[in-house]
Amino acid sequence: MERTSVLMYFLSFDAACKHFTVSSLDLNPDTFNGKNFRKQIELEFTRLVLVANTPEGLKQVIELGKITGGEKNPEKRISSNFLTVPLKKASGQIESYFYPRRPAAPVLKMGPTATGMKWGISYHEDWMSNFLVLLAETKSSTAALDLAVFICRDCSFEETAGGLIPALSKQLYKRFTADMANFWVSRIEKEKLLARHINTPFVDNHSPFASCYKEKPAPAKCYDQMKKADLIKRILYLECKLNALEATVK
Repeated sequence: MERTSVLMYFLSFDAACKHFTVSSLDLNPDTFNGKNFRKQIELEFTRLVLVANTPEGLKQVIELGKITGGEKNPEKRISSNFLTVPLKKASGQIESYFYPRRPAAPVLKMGPTATGMKWGISYHEDWMSNFLVLLAETKSSTAALDLAVFICRDCSFEETAGGLIPALSKQLYKRFTADMANFWVSRIEKEKLLARHINTPFVDNHSPFASCYKEKPAPAKCYDQMKKADLIKRILYLECKLNALEATVK
């Protein structure tokens, strides 16, 4: 869970750097730019981990390989767990502050000494090798490829993509910085010979990742107690489920 959080925070930061075409961010909470940078990281994080927003609540990934419900929304998660505690601590540090402190594989550096900005955040010099350390316990011989598949779960691939790896590579270059994408794609290329579990990954009818999540049907008796607005949301949700099922059957 901790490694998953660090990975998602780091990818959110990199995606924000891609968005603003910068290599570091000043997340000063009292400035206009700082607030914009923070908001962008929150949005990128939400995009990474949110699977579905249903009438029954949020479905999100807190630990790779598992879909969880009943937690606070992703924006609050990253705001309280990452943009507040370590960043605030780093802002008052005299020595360079690296993140994460554990496991001992920092991918980011924070604070005035490390970045030259009190609320600064930038790439740790060893982020590439440490990124792989964070993936080391995923128990997969194709961890970079698997992570890319998850990250690109709702992307629309062109028919001329030329296969899974070229298609994923194109999406990674769109979403992340050149350094991140180059590193990630090169790692995927090294895993290519091991990717025997990938077979005919493209389908004619795209079914969002969220539709694969099995939910327990709401008891019929509870509908009588629902407010009108909640009941409408529930009906729309069930209609979407039915349409997705019909598309799959066709």
